Amino acid sequence: MEIEKVAKVHSIGYALKDAKVTVNQDIKFNVAGMKTEGTQGEVINMPQWIGQILADNNLATIDAPDMITALKQALSKEKMAGDYQISGLDPHFYIKLKQSMKHLNRDDFDRVESMMLELFRMRRGKLVKLADSIKLNSDLYNKLTVEENIFYKTIYDNSVEFEKQIRGDQNE
Repeated sequence: MEIEKVAKVHSIGYALKDAKVTVNQDIKFNVAGMKTEGTQGEVINMPQWIGQILADNNLATIDAPDMITALKQALSKEKMAGDYQISGLDPHFYIKLKQSMKHLNRDDFDRVESMMLELFRMRRGKLVKLADSIKLNSDLYNKLTVEENIFYKTIYDNSVEFEKQIRGDQNE
């Protein structure tokens, strides 16, 4: 499955997860059987996508994690890990990061994108080395993002297939 398609599915799943939302003014609505009401200053849980609509209309603010700080921490951890060691990332790390980047001005976006690409390239290099030598295990799986898991499996499968072709294996 293509990374873009899997990321899209996981983005939808992330949008369906509950988020803490602080209400900026009294609200009350009932859309398609989903009833929500809140008073100014109240913190309520609601699906991320509804909170985002309210935030886009200045009716609420989403209490989202600071993904820029998370990116800086992830980059620092990755630099400290060895060549064959990979630090753990939330499975939806890049999805959350890209979502938070949508709200940045151009200069900040460029700086954050540069850091994200540095992290990506560092992890990609390690994943290629690892995928060439070991099959994905549960410990490694739990350290990777959804996109990285697909990338890893693709590299591993292609490496195994390439080795079979070089060796002349006709079985399997």
